[in-house]
Amino acid sequence: MICEIIFTGTELLLGQIVNTNAQLIQQELSALGVNLYYQVTVGDNLQRCAAAIKQAAGRADLIIVGGGLGPTEDDISREALAGALRLDLVQDDQALKVVRRYFDRRGIPVTSNNLKQALVPAGGWAVDNPIGTAPGIILEQAGKTYILVPGPPIEFNMMIRDQIIPYLRGKLADEVGIIKSRVLKFCGIGESLLDDKLSDLLKSANPTVAPTAKFSEVHLRITAKARQASLAEEMIDNMESEIRERLGSYIFGVDDETLPGAVTRILLEQGKTVAVAENFTGGQLAYKLSFADGAEYTFIAGLIARDYRRLQEKACLMSGDIPQKAEARAGRIASLVGKQFGADIGMAVAVEPGEKADAAVQEYNLYIAADCNGRLMLKKVLWSGEREAITRRAAAVALVFLWRYLKHGIPF
Repeated sequence: MICEIIFTGTELLLGQIVNTNAQLIQQELSALGVNLYYQVTVGDNLQRCAAAIKQAAGRADLIIVGGGLGPTEDDISREALAGALRLDLVQDDQALKVVRRYFDRRGIPVTSNNLKQALVPAGGWAVDNPIGTAPGIILEQAGKTYILVPGPPIEFNMMIRDQIIPYLRGKLADEVGIIKSRVLKFCGIGESLLDDKLSDLLKSANPTVAPTAKFSEVHLRITAKARQASLAEEMIDNMESEIRERLGSYIFGVDDETLPGAVTRILLEQGKTVAVAENFTGGQLAYKLSFADGAEYTFIAGLIARDYRRLQEKACLMSGDIPQKAEARAGRIASLVGKQFGADIGMAVAVEPGEKADAAVQEYNLYIAADCNGRLMLKKVLWSGEREAITRRAAAVALVFLWRYLKHGIPF
């Protein structure tokens, strides 16, 4: 079965809100084995919304519309569906009960504009909304299934999970397969090199293998479709084994596992602790290391200052002068912070402007250092771009270096 999703709302097109509904419905449809080929966003315009529904009906069996079921004039999804299919809007008794129940429970009268929420295209039926005034709508016509769901995330999520998915599961039980996915997470390898090493596997049709670059990580999604969940899992297992045989040394986690979590897990296994000092990344490295599960046993302290001299003046790093040059400073601070707090590993991030610091695109020389029980390691990285993005990337890369050292003994 092929599905197309239409999200309505001019605020989505303007970027005023983030469409969190999309991920939920994508995941739920995937688990059902429904193929989602297109996802469209359209503004609050009756003609354009109706045109989007007609277009979707020309290339999909299941059309889901999210949003546009409220009581105001710019809520036009039900009108657009009726117009696209040339159907009249009629009052539905179940929809009217949903609307009235919301107001009756609160002891307030139903407003006239809310009554339009009880309208349903002829031949369709209402879907209960226990927490809002907007009933959902299901309509089947000419071999197509149309489903309208209210846009507010709490209502959207509840209706999708509690009513729409069970409806689809029952309706499509004999047609759909099961789609399962697993994400392998890599660090220390770029997307282009990974693509080169796995080029033949990336051409696989079932299971499919697709990479996505994320800052200092590359995520590889393996997706398999089969009639039974166990068969899909077996296909994924076999593909994962092949990938691990080629690039297993770069894999730090699976699915929801994070790089800070992987680093913390190794620190726990090795019985080591870490302290950090940062004068560029604004404490982002400390934040990542301090919030992972088990961090209470591995993360000792973090010192953050915009000016490195404050680390010496205010943070008790008084064992000698801190060098002005960023390269020497990073190593010195890494050693001092580890010693100051009695950590097995002291880490530091330092920066100095690059040659293009005064240009439209700023350039930075980043120095990431670690003192691991007396073994001092230092890595220089040159980056260009906006400061905020580079600070986040620097903290992520520092974790990559630390993970590679802890996991494989690879020095910075």
